[in-house]
Amino acid sequence: MASATFSVPKPSLQGFTDFSGLRSSSASLPFGKKLSSDEFVSAVSFQTSAMFVTEAKLKVAINGFGRIGRNFLRCWHGRKDSPFDIIAINDTGGVKQASHLLKYDSTLGIFDADVKPSGDAALSVDGKIIKVVSNRNPSLLPWKELGIDIVIEGTGVFVGREGAGKHIEAGAKKVIITAPGKGDIPTYVVGVNADAYNPDEPIISNASCTTLCTC
Repeated sequence: MASATFSVPKPSLQGFTDFSGLRSSSASLPFGKKLSSDEFVSAVSFQTSAMFVTEAKLKVAINGFGRIGRNFLRCWHGRKDSPFDIIAINDTGGVKQASHLLKYDSTLGIFDADVKPSGDAALSVDGKIIKVVSNRNPSLLPWKELGIDIVIEGTGVFVGREGAGKHIEAGAKKVIITAPGKGDIPTYVVGVNADAYNPDEPIISNASCTTLCTC
């Protein structure tokens, strides 16, 4: 099947606003239109390119290095133009286990990257050093010290505002929950309601893996 082609309109700087190191403009994200995954990523990457943003890449931490956490890192590694920089991983299994499970995946196969421990508190992915910490209490994680902008909450445990909010207490600016959020946490799904994303929300849910499979 041939892939669909699309073009992203060049947004003007008029109407841009700053929030947490990003600039946003409703002009560049077509409201009222359902976006494909590639369209959404392209539009966001276009907005956060060096052409419009002078800040460094957004610093990301992954909380929970199970299936979703490892898949997120693999996806990030495959996008060389990603506006994100993975700085840290919080996982109770430690560096050796995290390195082994990332490299050798029973479902996805062997990761096409040089993955190995880098001392007792970090792992290396093609030379990129990622800090590995181990703490079951998110409020005690070093997110402020590391300047973390976004936490990918992948444990499936901290899905309420109180639990996910502990990352904010620790110094992170925003949290994305990779499971259905509880209470009044808004949920956004690419191709369904991504155009309604409110950048003022510090905690959001990306729904469940089952939901995304059906979209």
